[in-house]
Amino acid sequence: MPAGGATQNQPLVSVLMSFHNARDTLLRSIRSLLWQTYPHWELILLDDGSTDGSAEILKSIDDPRIRLYGDSLCRGLPARLNQGVSLARGQYIARMDADDVAFPARFEKQITYLQNHPEVDLLATSTLLVNEHDQAIGVLTAAQSHEEISRRPWHGFPMPHPTWMGRAEWFRQNPYDELARKAQDQSLLYRTYRTSHFAGLAEVLLGYRYACLSVLKTLSGRYHYLDAVAVGGNRGHLLRGAVGHTLAAGRDLASMAIGMESHVIKTRVQSADVQVLAQWEGLRMRLSSV
Repeated sequence: MPAGGATQNQPLVSVLMSFHNARDTLLRSIRSLLWQTYPHWELILLDDGSTDGSAEILKSIDDPRIRLYGDSLCRGLPARLNQGVSLARGQYIARMDADDVAFPARFEKQITYLQNHPEVDLLATSTLLVNEHDQAIGVLTAAQSHEEISRRPWHGFPMPHPTWMGRAEWFRQNPYDELARKAQDQSLLYRTYRTSHFAGLAEVLLGYRYACLSVLKTLSGRYHYLDAVAVGGNRGHLLRGAVGHTLAAGRDLASMAIGMESHVIKTRVQSADVQVLAQWEGLRMRLSSV
């Protein structure tokens, strides 16, 4: 169990979860946090203008570690995450989306790593991609060393956003760009990789729902990331990024046009081993029984 003087009233980890119309998945994401092996966390729920009664389902959970904020406005993910950072009381800040499922040891293992590696600002983990029916697709692997993570900054950083846990002061010093509509995480990593220290755990500690490719999301994400590279002022990175992302977008669009979206998704992941699949099946069964 990680060391530290955290208590229920003074959590060590602040989890930021922004949601918009997440009634179908929000409750199970929260339950996966309630089953964490490390107990000293707080969950900051940020309702980004939901109209489906998402917040109403929280009445079934009575836990003082959970705090809900909402103002009926749709401000967007980066603005909500910055709001969450300002509200956080923990030494560490963790990310999670409202349709993710955390494996039980996620917090314990990430906290232990950060405590043992004080030079690391931000830590990610590998994640199991699942479809809308909770069937495993494969493992999206996080790179482990800062050098490996930052090897191709013009292309992107292999650090799945929903798995992040980092030092609160790093998030306060490096806010999300609230004008970025997509790829906010990658833009933040590009802005900070020269002055920060990133790391990743190879272990799968999160189930991430990835239903299908979207033309709009694909093009928008790549465009906004290239915009961040352009703002960075490195012409070499911009040229390499423009060529690479244009080719990748063309491949994705061609695959979507002929109905091969699932093939593209599978090329981005590795096969999950038997242990990971067993863990996921146990979690899925437990979630379906509550």
